Amino acid sequence: MDVELTEILEALCQHAPFNEIADDPQLNDMAKEIEIQYVRAGEWVIAPSALNNTLFFIRSGAIEVLSKEEKLIRRMNEGEIFGYASLLRGGKSSQSMRTIEDSLLYRIPARWFLKLHAENDNFSDFFQLAREARLRAAMDAQNSDVSLMTCPVVSLLRRPPISTQMDSSIRIAAQIMAEHRVSSLLITDNDELIGIVTDRDLRTRAVAEGLAYDTPVSDIMTRDPVVMDSGDYASEAVLKMMERNVHHIPIVKNGLPIGVVSTGDLIQKESHGSVYLISDIYKQTSIEGLKSISRKMTHTFTQLVLADANTQMIGNAMSHIGTAFVKRLLQLAEEKYGPPPVPYCFIALGSQAREEQTIKTDQDNALILSDQYDKTLHGEYFENLADWVCKHLDDCGYDLCSGDIMASNPRWRQPLKVWKQHFSEWIQQPKAEALLRLSIFFDLRGVYGDKTLAKQLNQHIRAEAQQHAGFLTFMARNANQRKPPLGFFRQFVLDGEGKQSRTFNLKERGIAPIIDIVRVHALACGSDKLNTLERIEDIEAAGLLPDGRAKDLALALEMIGMVRIRNQKDQIEAGEEPNNHVNPEHLSSFEKRHLRDAFHIVSRQQEFIKFRFAGKRN
Repeated sequence: MDVELTEILEALCQHAPFNEIADDPQLNDMAKEIEIQYVRAGEWVIAPSALNNTLFFIRSGAIEVLSKEEKLIRRMNEGEIFGYASLLRGGKSSQSMRTIEDSLLYRIPARWFLKLHAENDNFSDFFQLAREARLRAAMDAQNSDVSLMTCPVVSLLRRPPISTQMDSSIRIAAQIMAEHRVSSLLITDNDELIGIVTDRDLRTRAVAEGLAYDTPVSDIMTRDPVVMDSGDYASEAVLKMMERNVHHIPIVKNGLPIGVVSTGDLIQKESHGSVYLISDIYKQTSIEGLKSISRKMTHTFTQLVLADANTQMIGNAMSHIGTAFVKRLLQLAEEKYGPPPVPYCFIALGSQAREEQTIKTDQDNALILSDQYDKTLHGEYFENLADWVCKHLDDCGYDLCSGDIMASNPRWRQPLKVWKQHFSEWIQQPKAEALLRLSIFFDLRGVYGDKTLAKQLNQHIRAEAQQHAGFLTFMARNANQRKPPLGFFRQFVLDGEGKQSRTFNLKERGIAPIIDIVRVHALACGSDKLNTLERIEDIEAAGLLPDGRAKDLALALEMIGMVRIRNQKDQIEAGEEPNNHVNPEHLSSFEKRHLRDAFHIVSRQQEFIKFRFAGKRN
């Protein structure tokens, strides 16, 4: 063989994917058709919008990959290849490549790339992994802008912490706050943070109660306040404020306070107002008041999307808002019907339990009653309470469940022991069709009342699931029922009807399959998490998936979820009712390309779970 051809082959076979197919005799023929190209620094290799018919191998030098807006996506060095993505799309390139320094390139004709890709699994597998790496890079690019949702909470601090000792008087505390013009004061004991006092505490706990001004400030402080670490994100501060209904959070570093973040700090950073929205929910004393608040949710949702919040942040925020409505309605119901005769727990199911709600959602809920429950004595009370709450959740924008999975249905209003019997039956004697309909019950969270009832039921579910492999086989089978909307040649498969005839349902065909897959793995490893991303972390830690596959699932969920919520935002702005249907003609080339990558990941994971849990069914 020619010395030059030998050198070319040796260079190629030192790097992937050619090192995986070094014994393929076709490489010799391919090498004869390779052209060597020298390109000076700063010149285009694949110009913007140009067609490409070559697979490039970097023999020496460096290349930068640019988006259509000429933003840097990544850099490539010796041994890397590029151009394959456009070859798989018939030559159309959505990115451009330019040399950073003088470079020597091997130009491999498209026909050789397509031939090896079609005939050699080791060769094509390399490009499958590259596709998933592109998806990861795409998500990194989308989340690169710094916003309230991604900036560190420490960046919001405007001054050092203002504090006083626990034995200081109320008068001294008020004087310190006035002098420094702050709305909160940290209370310490030998430099250790033990409490916080706010303007509101001074008004409601001191002045309104007529306390003497020499009363120790420790008498009115909030003990063991919610704190955050300096390394946490501002988005987490928003969540904690919403969850705990507080307006000040001390920030600590190495256990010592370094400042306080308030809702005012968040608002100055153009916060979306979710904290105040939830605060307003708890202030309402009538259904009309709650209905008026519910009409603000679309604004909150669109502001979150415009603030570049990720799907995790938006899901958490919208779920916390939904939970606030549930809690306030139950409080009003107890005022109307009196205190509960026996303990109970109102549980959220599905997306609200996973804290993954968006703007368009119906209600899925149930009641766990104490085992002290006696239908004759207590049935009427809980029937009235459940009917009233579900009816008014509907008034507040949370549609009644079409499948009647609500606490107003007596079937889903049972004592703890009956719930345990239900789950034992579902798990020990699984029926595929029944589990498909009831899978939502395997995501349940206690949101009001005696939450230990929900905790006990979740513990029972995890213990039963791990003891019955046949149940997981049925769940895995159901996880393959809903397929991603990809057909031959990676074309989108449309499944809508009527006005939605040119669409596919992102929730049903993209997000739900991921949730189903992750739920099965989470039950298999005994995870006590409910949120899908948190479950993925547990699954990865348990080693149930090959290296990198857990992160791929998380990236696919984020990509599909972002397209879904942005589409809903666009629908709202167009005056339309938001839904989960997407018309691919309305998507950008970026979204189309990476949706295909995400759907392909889901398909691979469905294949994996089918074989992973292909055991004997009960």
